[in-house]
Amino acid sequence: MKSVSQARDLHGVFPALFTPLLDDDPGRLRNSIDHEKAKQMIDDLIACGVRGLVPVGTTGQSPTLSHAQHLEFIQFTVDYVDGRVPVIAGAGSNCTRESVEMISAIRDSCGELACLCVTGYYNNPPQEGLIRHYETIADQTGAKLIIYNIPGRTSSYLEPDTLVHLSRNPNIIGLKQAVDFRSPGRFRDDTIRVIQESSAGEFAVLSGEDDALVDVLQLGGAGIITAAGNIPEVARAFIGILEAWDVGKEERAKQLQDSVLQLIEGVFLRKNPIPLGAFFNSPLYLPLVDLHETRDGVAARARVMELIETSARSLQKYHS
Repeated sequence: MKSVSQARDLHGVFPALFTPLLDDDPGRLRNSIDHEKAKQMIDDLIACGVRGLVPVGTTGQSPTLSHAQHLEFIQFTVDYVDGRVPVIAGAGSNCTRESVEMISAIRDSCGELACLCVTGYYNNPPQEGLIRHYETIADQTGAKLIIYNIPGRTSSYLEPDTLVHLSRNPNIIGLKQAVDFRSPGRFRDDTIRVIQESSAGEFAVLSGEDDALVDVLQLGGAGIITAAGNIPEVARAFIGILEAWDVGKEERAKQLQDSVLQLIEGVFLRKNPIPLGAFFNSPLYLPLVDLHETRDGVAARARVMELIETSARSLQKYHS
């Protein structure tokens, strides 16, 4: 099994794998996972050349999958990928004990996977609590961790001093940074500080914003963990961006970023997995609802179908 064990393994494109469901429960409470569709998705992304896959992150409906499904889909992904690319498990919660238990269970059943751990949400822990949260997970489980800093969703922000401190833990190897570091200001300055002051070669910063891969590379970042990268056309463009950047072709990288902006905007119409459900013709667990059920959803779904016809033709097979 290929694994992510150090920061340099995070140079690349890592789609946060969407979890497709069968339409076998109209109440949207106990739908089964659509494993056959997931196999097609995984095969398409590996054929594109992605660096690895991240099942059951927040894009993968982690807040609404049962714990049994969470573990099962990670195990399924590991088994089906069969060593073709590394798998990083989505794991973590706003409860340190629950995070330790989940990651321990993942590693017991699936092997020594690295884990992407979202920052504590709702209970709004102080920076000292966030430090102890991540250090406890790393020390108790032995897992290699990628921190997920997304204050827009969690109302909890990991300050640069906190991140630099955590970067010195040998089991904490990376950061998915989902902030606006494109515009001058606090978030950009903070990201630069983390990149400059964290241990060189031992801590990687990845974009958590799909329209800003070039921007994070300009700051010294390593790659991207991406929702829109579930779409093969986007994944290929992101891989092209990294390849162009590595040989000094910055303008080519920017052109590729611009070429997929419409698809990225389509995925983030609702700032959650609702549009991905429409792209992959999959139901969603409540409280998310299908795109056509939302306010102005008819027009939004029509936009998604237009994008599939014109820019994401690889997804047409899910709508035939």
